[in-house]
Amino acid sequence: MNESHVSFCFYLAGTLLMLTVLNLLLWERAASVPMHASLIDHDMMSLKDLLDHAVTLSYNITELTTEIQRIFLEDVQYTPGRWFPERELTGCHTSAVSVSIPKDGAQQIHGVFLLKETISLLEAWKYPLHHIATVLSHMEDAPNDIISRAKNIEAKTKELLADLKRILSKIQPGFPESYAYPTWNGLASLQSPDEETRFFALYNFLHCLTKDSRKVHSNLKLLQCQLLYQTDC
Repeated sequence: MNESHVSFCFYLAGTLLMLTVLNLLLWERAASVPMHASLIDHDMMSLKDLLDHAVTLSYNITELTTEIQRIFLEDVQYTPGRWFPERELTGCHTSAVSVSIPKDGAQQIHGVFLLKETISLLEAWKYPLHHIATVLSHMEDAPNDIISRAKNIEAKTKELLADLKRILSKIQPGFPESYAYPTWNGLASLQSPDEETRFFALYNFLHCLTKDSRKVHSNLKLLQCQLLYQTDC
């Protein structure tokens, strides 16, 4: 092997090594930038963009809760007579969530009160949603579609809460992030050794979740009108 050929081989090997290192660095940069950029872009979103995103998220949550309720009623096995219509549902733990909205004042003031009520409503569902997927995974015959949707609802609810708190910080800067919301006491019923108690508790849970998800979506559509267009639409 002559000297020029050896030199060329060393040159080629060195070039390939440099390209490999460069590709690794570019890959690491590409892998890390999107998450960081996404967080920055999210924090820098305008009020309109945040509201649009929140309304879209709340709509998605409403669709998911409707689906999960339908799947539960259709696919989960239960004994005859368990779900007869005359059986009275227990009250929802969020029924007491309300904020006194002043009759007079600017639309933005009304919007602030409505936003706080919606945040409190979502906060009241954080703990129940955290536990429901675990409970469902241990419930006999619970379809995987229900479990996956429950996890999706939990993730989207957290994202929606973050959006609403960003909106509140824009329209009322410096507002303390502390919210009053009712506690949920339904875990014991969902984990009851009695099958009928357990399944009826889940039925009631899904009924309340579906109802509240629709209320949140309705609130946010109204909020969008009040804050962006100074009207109740």
